Amino acid sequence: MPIREVSVESVRDKSIRHGHISTLHLWWARRPLPVCRAVVFASLVPDPLDPECPKAFRKAVDAILGRSVSGDPYRPYENIPWTVVDDPMEDNLRNRLMMFIGKFSDRFIQNERVGKNTPVKDQISEYSLIKWESRHNKEVLHRARKLIWVAYHSGSSHEDADALLTEYEQYWNKIEEAESRYYTLIDRDRETPKVQDAKLAVDEAIAAFQNRMPSVFDPFAGGGAIPLEAARLGCRSYGNDLNPVAHIIQRGSVEFPQKFGKPIRFSRERFITRYGKEAWRNLPQEDLLYENGGDATGVYIANRLAFDVDFYARKLLKMAEEEIGHFYPEDEHGKKPIAYYWARTARCANPSCRAEVPLLKQFYLCKKKDKKVYLKPIVEEKSIRFRIEYGTSNDEAWVEGNSLRCPCCGNITPIKQIKEQSQKTGLGLWQIAVIENSSSGKRYRLPNEEELKLAKHEVIQKLDESLIPQEDMIITPDMVSGRGWGITKWKDLFSPRQLLAIQTLIQKHSEIKQELFADVNDDYAQSVVTYLAILIDRIVAIQTSFGRWHVGRETLEHPFARQAIPMIFDYPEANIFSSTTGGFKNQLFWIVTYIDSESWNHFHSVCNNSSSGDINQFPHKSITATVTDPPYYDAIAYADISDFFYVWMKRTLADMYPLNFATPQTPKTEECTALKHHHSGEVKKAYQHFENKLKNIFSAIEHQTSDIVSIMFAHQSTKAWTTLCNSILGANMNITGSWAIDTEMANRSVSIAGAALASSVTVSCRPTKKSGFASFQEVRTAVTEVIRKEVKELYDMGFRGADLLTACFGQAVSVFGAYEHVEKNDGSEVKVSELLALARDAAFQAIISDIEADEYTRFYIGWCNLFGFTETQHDEVRRVTQIGLSLDVSDLEQHHILQKSGNSQQLMPLEDRIQYNPKLGTNKSEWMLNHIHRAMYLFNKGNRDMLISHLHTIGATNGSSFWRVLTSLSEVLPGGTDDFKAASELMANQKNLVREALNYQARQGEQSQLDL
Repeated sequence: MPIREVSVESVRDKSIRHGHISTLHLWWARRPLPVCRAVVFASLVPDPLDPECPKAFRKAVDAILGRSVSGDPYRPYENIPWTVVDDPMEDNLRNRLMMFIGKFSDRFIQNERVGKNTPVKDQISEYSLIKWESRHNKEVLHRARKLIWVAYHSGSSHEDADALLTEYEQYWNKIEEAESRYYTLIDRDRETPKVQDAKLAVDEAIAAFQNRMPSVFDPFAGGGAIPLEAARLGCRSYGNDLNPVAHIIQRGSVEFPQKFGKPIRFSRERFITRYGKEAWRNLPQEDLLYENGGDATGVYIANRLAFDVDFYARKLLKMAEEEIGHFYPEDEHGKKPIAYYWARTARCANPSCRAEVPLLKQFYLCKKKDKKVYLKPIVEEKSIRFRIEYGTSNDEAWVEGNSLRCPCCGNITPIKQIKEQSQKTGLGLWQIAVIENSSSGKRYRLPNEEELKLAKHEVIQKLDESLIPQEDMIITPDMVSGRGWGITKWKDLFSPRQLLAIQTLIQKHSEIKQELFADVNDDYAQSVVTYLAILIDRIVAIQTSFGRWHVGRETLEHPFARQAIPMIFDYPEANIFSSTTGGFKNQLFWIVTYIDSESWNHFHSVCNNSSSGDINQFPHKSITATVTDPPYYDAIAYADISDFFYVWMKRTLADMYPLNFATPQTPKTEECTALKHHHSGEVKKAYQHFENKLKNIFSAIEHQTSDIVSIMFAHQSTKAWTTLCNSILGANMNITGSWAIDTEMANRSVSIAGAALASSVTVSCRPTKKSGFASFQEVRTAVTEVIRKEVKELYDMGFRGADLLTACFGQAVSVFGAYEHVEKNDGSEVKVSELLALARDAAFQAIISDIEADEYTRFYIGWCNLFGFTETQHDEVRRVTQIGLSLDVSDLEQHHILQKSGNSQQLMPLEDRIQYNPKLGTNKSEWMLNHIHRAMYLFNKGNRDMLISHLHTIGATNGSSFWRVLTSLSEVLPGGTDDFKAASELMANQKNLVREALNYQARQGEQSQLDL
């Protein structure tokens, strides 16, 4: 797994918007697409250097990724980019396969060498599978599918790569021929025998191809990222999720675009019948079809599904605006506001004041470097009003901490009393400002009389209780319902006008649904109606009184910034009839763009709204690979927060999906999480439920999967590893490898080796037969030897720091998991936490064993490799000092290698060490670490003469131990730190510095003569 390349593209993935799966509908904790694509692909192809790798696959890798490819884009690195020294990567088939998954671009590598930045979109090679643009790169995707095809079949009687690749082309050509015939038919929306035959030919061609490809299953499919990428690679793709909201998102993400987002040709008559004469007149000229030079006789629609979703959504909007548009009046210039800025209000607790005070934590409407707009409070006795001003606000917030300060009398009202007001009478609402678009960006003004006089009772009179969610919110601290505000029902999260807008959209959605089903076959009509419901969900997410106005970006934001719904005092109310941020058309744009983006794919996924763990869902060993990203304890309450959408989806989709929306709210008792409020408030019971559920699901996976199970886990704590390992081992599987993937890293130089633990881990597992009992001593010996070999091999591949450690964890578990039980001398069973400590120790020992230096220096480098400058518990430090070393913790503290903080220690960086001992490294007999730090310090200070003098004493030749040890240190220092920069720059200047150090004595002699 090319983890650094995957990590860099995964970070970029979080900032990609247009056409990205995350822009269809909000879902929580999606894995980045590059990780999913890489892990699925790597789970389906063997290692070409493995002795058991089929010859046909090796030949295919050479043919598809070898030197014969134009430009040789998959040649391994001449010099691994992220290591400090010259480090060539061997040109072998394994490395070429990794370069295909992900490779840094030549431009990026060149820029790194000279310290220049490269735009994130240009950091990964355009020929890489994981690159965002590769989702539409037919050449790259064909290479991936061909390699999977050969890997899947080369274990059978076919051992000839050429024959398998020819077979692939034959099956693929049949798909394209069938699609070409079907999609060029005029008016194929009519189910004539000719159309039915052509459609059947497409379905059969796709099925024939996919029956020759592996199957991939994700039992925790969530937002659908893994099934999406499995289908993109041509596999039979399956996904389960218990949550109905996730299921609807999956169908919109990984099924409908791929099935229905295809070209269609309409005759003029048929188009006008379906869409009307006005729609015909509005068609782009370039899409019209002509015969014999006369008038247009038809139209070519590039994406039928995207066209229909856009058409019916705009029709829905028009119907809604005709009914309630007057509640969103235009200004005197005919402009529609983007949003209205509101604040909740509370009464001052001072009996002699009782002023109504907006609950404002700050006064800015916009706070950018080049633009600042704020509300200027005007307080006159018990009256409060505002002006809008530009520049810096100097007024103190009225809400600070847990209290409200009245601007009229100065009285402090505790938050407890405000909550009591909220419970008894509800908080007031105050429309403070109006947000508009202008030629120079967002513009802010005070509301006019018409906007302020909109009759609240008229809005309420129009509300239909049957269309408004009366369901209770679950009581939990993650939700406003559990924080004592008296907000207990889902409808309480919306203001009256917001409820009216959503209610009207639902009513018009129902009318369009009837129209569509009267004219179109059920499956296709269902897809269009589902997208319109998803569109309403997008409106709901920002059309809530718990949304946020982002003053730094001037955008409307949904309430789920922290995967919860906290109390909000001020909020923007979107005008759904505006055409910009937060408006209906803006929300529609993202849906249509996603449909267009993913309709390129020929293959869709099969989604099931069910809990995984049913051993009979798939036949025994019928799934080739399982790739999944399971939940983690109580990290995210998926069912609780997705009820926000569920209660509205029930009102738009329950008639089409009756089984999915049969329950009052989302299913919770069977959810694979550890939420104590789902288990009578008992933490232990909740944790046990999660662990048992995970183990049961993994057991079913083991029964169903014939090859690899790849699991992405977004946590790397000992507790997380323990749960993961216990669940895997308890399901009769064993870990065969593990990789750290950093999906959260900032946009920074890849040359940073870093030691901070990456944000997630991916482990690969296989079913296993265990061998009875083993002693801890046997396992310790085996783990130490395996990790010693692993460290050496991984170092050659460029692994450093936490990446190296994570890979070692997987190898340690693979040794441990080969036995039913591993016992210590006293008969007690070895715990996973003890195994991980052993793996860490073995990795540390393997790292320091090759460092030719004193014990203090070896400790510093070894510790830096594993933990960087992070704090570590005292017991951990004490244990590590005894691994192949004879050091005392107090001695390390005394010599300013470690600094103590309570029960923890952390490595002391250069500046701190120099501060404690300004003469550090000036004595020739000191440890090599001190000499290196002295050189780094002098280099930082720009004191060239003293640096050359110092190097003349301890590093005057390229082969001296000083430079070898500095190389080892620079490779493991956390990137972005001053230490890393100093060490790297020192290494970069090695050639000149050595030359000057060698000449230093001659220069000293000349200087002495001049002085004399």
